[in-house]
Amino acid sequence: MQIEKIISGKLDNNTYILKNDKKQCLIIDAAANLEDIIQKVGDFAVEGVLLTHGHYDHFVNLDSIIKHYQTKCYISEIELEKLYNPKMNYSIVFNTFYSSKLEEEHFVKLQDQNEFLLGNFKVKTMLTPGHTSGCMCYLINNTYLFTGDTLFKSSHGRTDLLTSSSDQMSKSLKFLKNNFSGQTFYPGHGEEGIVNN
Repeated sequence: MQIEKIISGKLDNNTYILKNDKKQCLIIDAAANLEDIIQKVGDFAVEGVLLTHGHYDHFVNLDSIIKHYQTKCYISEIELEKLYNPKMNYSIVFNTFYSSKLEEEHFVKLQDQNEFLLGNFKVKTMLTPGHTSGCMCYLINNTYLFTGDTLFKSSHGRTDLLTSSSDQMSKSLKFLKNNFSGQTFYPGHGEEGIVNN
């Protein structure tokens, strides 16, 4: 398994491309521009795009990626509405009122503790609210943990935004520590870290 990371945007967002030996890949978050993703993906088949949450900086290039690869976006059912609401997705902070133009058929709405296959990737979802009401972490093949803006290397996501909750964040961080202590994780911003106990 191989992880490619693209850092982009004003907030240094991470877009991850996880590749397997079957020439398949997953894209986690959609901050990077399409040209950079095409270069990293190469001749691998894109099995899906996983969004950790619905803030603009994490899905700014989602529409073009989905259309180019003719694949689906997987997102917490709680978060989907944010993609269509410039106030809730905070695109107004970037001086734009952006909403996805993708129709609902392009999305797969996820719940907590879903387990499913995308190609040869085994995906497990974990709802970790706090930064937003529907933040989701993904565990791929029981090994690769993507935490979005729930957990960073030395901190966690903001809890002073719309649908944020410091109480929920505390519970989500406790869940990660109880279940993944000592495991490497890949956050939405910054370098990978180790879940502390």
